[in-house]
Amino acid sequence: MNVAEQLLSGILDTLSLQVAVIDEASSILYVNQAWRSFGLFYGLQLDTDWFGIAYLDICKANEDTNQPALLEGVQQVLSGARDHFSIDYLCHTPTQEPTWLTLNLQPMQSSLAEQGPCFLLTLTNITHHKQVEDRISALTLTDPLTGLANRRRLEQFMRDEWSRAIRHQSSLSVMMVDADHFKQLNDSMGHAAGDDCLRQVATILQGFSNRPGDLAARYGGEEFVLVLGQTTQAEAVKIAERIRQKIMALDIRFAGHRLMTVSIGIASLGAHHAQSTKEQPARTQWLNFSEDGNLLLEQADKALYVAKKQGRNRVEVYDKHHRLTVPLSV
Repeated sequence: MNVAEQLLSGILDTLSLQVAVIDEASSILYVNQAWRSFGLFYGLQLDTDWFGIAYLDICKANEDTNQPALLEGVQQVLSGARDHFSIDYLCHTPTQEPTWLTLNLQPMQSSLAEQGPCFLLTLTNITHHKQVEDRISALTLTDPLTGLANRRRLEQFMRDEWSRAIRHQSSLSVMMVDADHFKQLNDSMGHAAGDDCLRQVATILQGFSNRPGDLAARYGGEEFVLVLGQTTQAEAVKIAERIRQKIMALDIRFAGHRLMTVSIGIASLGAHHAQSTKEQPARTQWLNFSEDGNLLLEQADKALYVAKKQGRNRVEVYDKHHRLTVPLSV
């Protein structure tokens, strides 16, 4: 090895960037020190001979990567169908530590005579960047006062859950929860105490949001939304009543010993069974079928409005005929 080759090898081994050279069959021809060091996460020895290992086989063995896009991109560069490929992907090591990598692959200007075309493959560890990005994303989707999801997150969640419910013909319920006489509570107890009351309401709602299809969110001011996946209207009414009673049990008094309560409006999507008659057998019908995922929020809000007009501290349901009914027994 001459001086220039030694210098180049030293430079490549000093880089924190993982570097490899592969041929048209994705067989590895060269790796630098950073590449070997990363191999330690997989239980390999630092002096592991990478020569001849097919990089595509490594990709296929990592089930956590977005394999189709990654494999297709690498193969397209190796076949000459594209001149560059880059992708971010998640790589789980045997230590179960998630590692995010950016892969870049492109043809080299010069090739080895005995090997044919060569390709430069680099892997950049972007785990820290992804973690910071995730934290920032979480902050933008969280209400700072209560820690619940904010309205932006709610809108995203509703779109997904609405589509899932329609696709699988499963039930979905939404309830709008509003603290009664909250302005009076703030005026008599102060804003700090009012904020603490909202946090207590949020804690109760969060306790009813334990499944992947559930979400508790602050809608604005003293108004909250609870989304309950795979929950029928009848089940939602029972849950709403439990929430109403739990909030009363906080025994928060204000403005001449008025008890803090909530009003709740419910709207549901799901199947119900029509009663059978001699002329027509029982059949399954669908409530609130629409392509607009905001429909349930709008209906729950209308039900909440009626709950307020009917005297507050009660649960109202929006039914399939667009009539509002008061559940007299739960």
